[in-house]
Amino acid sequence: MLTDRLNLKTVTLAAVLAFSLFGAAGCGAQTSTDDSTGQAETSETTSEATSSETNAQGFSPEYMQAFGVTGIMNSFADEDIYEGTITSPEDAQAVVEGLVTKIGGDETTKLELMFVRPTEDHTYYIFRQKAGDVFVHGATVKLVTDKDGKATGLISSIMPAIQLEDLDNWAVSQEDAEKVVLEACASEGAPDAEIISGATEQTIIPIQNGAEQYRYVWVVYTKNFYEGSHVAYLAHYVGEDGTYLYNLGVAEPGNADSLSGSASAFAFDNFEQSTWTGTVTTHDGATKEITVPTLTDAETGDIILGDAKRKILCADYAEFNFKETISPRVAADGKFDDKELLVYDCFVRVWDFYDSIGWTGPDDEGTPSLLLMDMVTEKGDPIQNACYAGKSWGFQTFAFNRIDFDGECTDVIAHEFTHCVTSTTMTTNLYVNDLGAINEGMSDILGNLVEMLIEDQPEGAWIIGENEGGENPYRSMSDPHKYAQPEFAWDAYYGPAVVEPSPANDNGGVHINSSMLNIISYKLDQAGMDPSDQFYFWMNVALAMSPLTDYPQMVYLLPWCMEQAGYPQYVDALNKAIEEAKYNTTELSSTLPENTGVITIQLPDEALSLAGSMRLTVVDEDTELTCVSWPEGETGKMTVVLPAGNYALGLELFDGDGPIETKLYGESGWKTRESELDFSETATVKAGETVELTSVGLDQWSAATESAADAA
Repeated sequence: MLTDRLNLKTVTLAAVLAFSLFGAAGCGAQTSTDDSTGQAETSETTSEATSSETNAQGFSPEYMQAFGVTGIMNSFADEDIYEGTITSPEDAQAVVEGLVTKIGGDETTKLELMFVRPTEDHTYYIFRQKAGDVFVHGATVKLVTDKDGKATGLISSIMPAIQLEDLDNWAVSQEDAEKVVLEACASEGAPDAEIISGATEQTIIPIQNGAEQYRYVWVVYTKNFYEGSHVAYLAHYVGEDGTYLYNLGVAEPGNADSLSGSASAFAFDNFEQSTWTGTVTTHDGATKEITVPTLTDAETGDIILGDAKRKILCADYAEFNFKETISPRVAADGKFDDKELLVYDCFVRVWDFYDSIGWTGPDDEGTPSLLLMDMVTEKGDPIQNACYAGKSWGFQTFAFNRIDFDGECTDVIAHEFTHCVTSTTMTTNLYVNDLGAINEGMSDILGNLVEMLIEDQPEGAWIIGENEGGENPYRSMSDPHKYAQPEFAWDAYYGPAVVEPSPANDNGGVHINSSMLNIISYKLDQAGMDPSDQFYFWMNVALAMSPLTDYPQMVYLLPWCMEQAGYPQYVDALNKAIEEAKYNTTELSSTLPENTGVITIQLPDEALSLAGSMRLTVVDEDTELTCVSWPEGETGKMTVVLPAGNYALGLELFDGDGPIETKLYGESGWKTRESELDFSETATVKAGETVELTSVGLDQWSAATESAADAA
């Protein structure tokens, strides 16, 4: 039983900070530039570490190359991490301080112990890097010990040799930075954007492919004004010279509770615990009886959809998101909305499952949960999505729409719940490129396993969202191609990494490349690993990952976790699945996947400034399967691997309100949707061949794109 295998109670060692979820410097994840990230022999260096070194002293340079490289120490030869016994937080602090130069730090590196998270077999001591009094986003060290207190692993994503500057002498003040952000918001079509009071912070973030490895920035938070985005806030990054850098959707500001302090502490006062029993109608017209916990107002007798024991409250999305008020769901004539009842009932069951294995609430800290129903835009249009929206007003918040039947999909509800779980175990999620795709994959995997384990779906179901009755579930974990996702790196439908993460490029394919992790879980199932054992394994993966763990680093982390979790019999199958997923492949091979071809476009110089706001939509004329891609890196080149076939092509340009202009492809080039064009024109992709599309017309955009160009 899972109760016997997993007990993940949290011991908080210091005041817990609220961590923002953001992408690394807007530059994507740092990955290897070749396929040579194989498991190397330990090569211990003998020179003293200096502030200019990027390789760690004492461990293999192939692993400790610059910042952000995950090192799992006991996977190297017979290298011992520490010979003594670690039995307390004080011991752990002393050990990591003694090892700091071996993991890329120097005498200026500070590591602060944030949490201790024990499982039945191991204890994870989780540290966060500081430079002076400023936390370094994404820089984490995890020291792992066994039952006897022996160090078995050390996972590091710290940034080495940060030369601390005087943060009080920046070229721009906080007030100036916030003004820069408001001007940027206005140019994005959001002139009414407001700064989240008390949340602006100075921090240090990594830079990819730059002369320096980090930079100081102001992080300024606003509500998310992008239509259809699934997170509640935007983090805006302003350089120390006052340059607006970029923004990313985040689940919570750095100080989320500043909005209203302890609002959640009073949400369950003056209510009596009760239950509601009644009949609900499912997507197929069938009916069933459910019983859910409710709250009864002692004075008015109103029945509210909520639970004081588990600290769950259902409320209106628009009231909370746009008016900053909590409007609980109250029964009308003794009846609630059926879809909302099903969401609430499913969330309670997912909450109980995690609680049964020792994880209390979404963040294991007993924080109340707020289920925001009827997710809509500010204009009142429904947003067809479900999301974990971060911590706000003292609640962990989740949002659901009125269109889908997500309440009948335990994997969907558990997917969103798990986003909060992994945010907690990793101290923060850097939601871009590989890092975001792995985050989405972890939610798919654990969500699907929860659905199996609470017997809402028979074992062997590897579709996400199959229970709501729609013709198009979200994803297939066993056959990713079915819903335009890749099985391996640079397979058909693969989404390239981006420099400028945005809603247009799905933050670098976080919902597309997640399949490369999902398929590992399916293949472990095929190797005979049952759902309960898989769940324990993947929870250990969540505990071991650093915020900068990307796919090449998963090559080492996953087998190490499998050994740590006590399943050596599955290591060979796991390694085979990883090899097939080609995690170390960073460029398209000259040998294409079977029965596929390539479409490429090079943007003209006039359009390069818009690259971060562009998305290519490709529709298979025969199957109507749709996939998307975008310019990769800073090259302005788009490369799409596709099965052989005939494809209609559209290139969309986005701003804060969604697509503002679409160009369709034809033999004479690209023309706007409103112009005369034969919509039936297609590009034919043949197996093994590359189709180079003309860029004629891509240097001509309407005046409506000026704001997008200015923002980019």
